[in-house]
Amino acid sequence: MNLSSFWLVGFMPVQLLLVLVVTFFAFIVGQHLLKRSGKPVPAFGQAVLIWLAAYGILKWVVRPPLPSSLLVIYMVLITVVVFLLISSTNRSWNPFKLTILNTLTGETRGYRIMRAATVLLIPIVAGIMTYHIVKPPDIEAPLELRAYHPAPPQSITVYPPEYFMKK
Repeated sequence: MNLSSFWLVGFMPVQLLLVLVVTFFAFIVGQHLLKRSGKPVPAFGQAVLIWLAAYGILKWVVRPPLPSSLLVIYMVLITVVVFLLISSTNRSWNPFKLTILNTLTGETRGYRIMRAATVLLIPIVAGIMTYHIVKPPDIEAPLELRAYHPAPPQSITVYPPEYFMKK
């Protein structure tokens, strides 16, 4: 999908706000439809979806691409804001906390599977990220050989006379 044709020079901030508003309303409508069907997304799932959507927008939608350091700063800020939003009231904090506690205690089979997946996936993802940071690039610059100065000449001719160098 080529998003470069979507962005208009001079209107990029407005277009980014439009993308964020459309994403926000998509979340609201999706949650409303799921709640009406009797299967609402839990608070923890909402937080994870918001975080993933923000990462996806900042990583693949925003043009020109953000530098990785700026992306990390934005994602840390988004993480803090999501946790502040969830923990602002007991009504939203208790279901969020309950999901984490049920996963840690393994109340049901689903929570035990989620706990096992978390215990396995966190080290695997950390290992993959470490590998990509440490591994050398696929194509390296050619080795620059050291240039030595040439040896001085044995003799120098300055017009008629010739001078010989001593060793």
